[in-house]
Amino acid sequence: MVALHRLLSVALALTATAFGSTSFGSTPSGSAAFGSTPSGSAAFGSAALGSAHRGGFAAAVTFYVDATGGNDANAGTSSAAPWKSLAKVNATTFHAGDQILLKAGQVWSGQLWPKGSGATGSPIVLGAYGSGARPRIDGASRVTSTVKLHNQQYWEIRGLEITNIAPATGTPGANLKDLRGIHIDGDNGQTLNHLYVDGVYVHDVSGQVNWIGGDTTGNAPGVTFQTGWDRSKKTGGIVFDTTVPDIAAPGTAPTILNDLLVQNSTISDTSFAGIVVKQYSGDAPGATATGWGNRSSASDPAFHPHTNVVIRNNYISQANTAYGCNGVYLTDVRGGVVTGNTIYQAGTSGIEAYFADSVTIQHNEIYQTSKKAGGADYNGIDPDKATTNMLVQYNFVHDNGDGILLCQFSFGSVTVRYNVLKSNTRYPIYLHSDKAATADIYNNTVYNDVSGYLTYGYGSSLSAKYTIRNNIYCSTKANAVLTTSSTITYGNNLYAGTLTIPSSDTTPKTGDPHFVNENVSGPYGTPTSGPQLATARAYALTPGSAAINTGLTISANGGLDYAGAPLYNGAPDIGALEYES
Repeated sequence: MVALHRLLSVALALTATAFGSTSFGSTPSGSAAFGSTPSGSAAFGSAALGSAHRGGFAAAVTFYVDATGGNDANAGTSSAAPWKSLAKVNATTFHAGDQILLKAGQVWSGQLWPKGSGATGSPIVLGAYGSGARPRIDGASRVTSTVKLHNQQYWEIRGLEITNIAPATGTPGANLKDLRGIHIDGDNGQTLNHLYVDGVYVHDVSGQVNWIGGDTTGNAPGVTFQTGWDRSKKTGGIVFDTTVPDIAAPGTAPTILNDLLVQNSTISDTSFAGIVVKQYSGDAPGATATGWGNRSSASDPAFHPHTNVVIRNNYISQANTAYGCNGVYLTDVRGGVVTGNTIYQAGTSGIEAYFADSVTIQHNEIYQTSKKAGGADYNGIDPDKATTNMLVQYNFVHDNGDGILLCQFSFGSVTVRYNVLKSNTRYPIYLHSDKAATADIYNNTVYNDVSGYLTYGYGSSLSAKYTIRNNIYCSTKANAVLTTSSTITYGNNLYAGTLTIPSSDTTPKTGDPHFVNENVSGPYGTPTSGPQLATARAYALTPGSAAINTGLTISANGGLDYAGAPLYNGAPDIGALEYES
């Protein structure tokens, strides 16, 4: 029946108006049809994203699936005669421009794994039709991944609700494994393109938390240390990763994921991470193929990262799980942007980059990160091991343990600029990199009312080179510490409060920054509001500020301050917000 429909639709396609598929990669912020509200109350339209003639063979087809009113014996090509089961969808190979639409308000249990791939400009869309709550798929831990794509490309997953829980992580005696809400992976030695996730609600995903290293004495139900790279950190809400076939010869070609997008989605209460991007390394016991995820130098020819990754406008919360360790774990990526996200009560790190190159982290609000699942860290943003050409800018990082952790083990290079760091309880800026790393830290506003530190580092971590200029350090805590060493260069910072000014700062500024309101306490980001970056404008300067017109001119500064105002308004100012007279 489906084959007949495809043949008949060829003739129709020759006379029908062709509608090109929407590229979500170019969607302006917040303009997608599917918002990030968990209730899923928005109406899901069934407008076709592509009914164009497909390569002279057959036109795109839209398939409908209804869990209560469908029948797998139906053609499935109209809402009046829909399919019923996920099994029917899973047994079908789809083609470029096809759509698989699940009826809003319906619930399925098990795994959804449709087959086939789309094509350039004509992706396959997995989405919803009708009005009401998002169609829901419950993995119920009967499957490792509730929605799965494997060695497939040109797909867009839109507007679904997805869970995968039971038993809960930490249940004594449970035989836990890695679980995912959405899992997109490959092992075919090719580049897999255009894999988009938009407007989904992924929540309550349990599963094992495996750490790369650590101390095995900390092992507990659901938590294991010293598992190595490939076995670690593969549980989460949305996971992109690659591996090799079970039997792989040395020299197997790398599988690379290119053009990844997660946007306008809510991911909440997922063990280990909200969003993971990860490459195969070959370090698991019994591995027969060398991997491409580790990076021994900035120019390591064996490093084959995933490319062109965008994570934007999402709400990620791990408020109701003790096992949520990262909001975004972005590893093995070259060319990425993490922007416009709200990350609330994660564990370990709000946004962590690892083995990454040329990634920008900007316009995010990250708050109340805490230690979970035996993890050692609890920071807002962490450019971690072997990360180069990193740019961290325009973020509002508040009420975490550490604000920004520079943990560039092995080597790395990062610029940290025009961020507002408020009320981070341990180290607002934590210097913890190896000797081969460099960091340029300028024009940030650090407001401290809870910690005895402002910038902190120790031991061999102080062998890296840190240049710290044009920042406002404002502390209400007496004698808050700024770590010094011969490799840390402080220059032209404003020090407000009872601080010991670092001797390496030969042009320090002192005095009152005259913030608009240093005691601001919200509003902060929610699933419906998105990041409340405007709240941090309370740390803008007012007349009489010692930071106005006293800054250094810094070239290649991005051209904009935290609020998006052009630089400079007269002489340069100190801090994240340029004074606007």
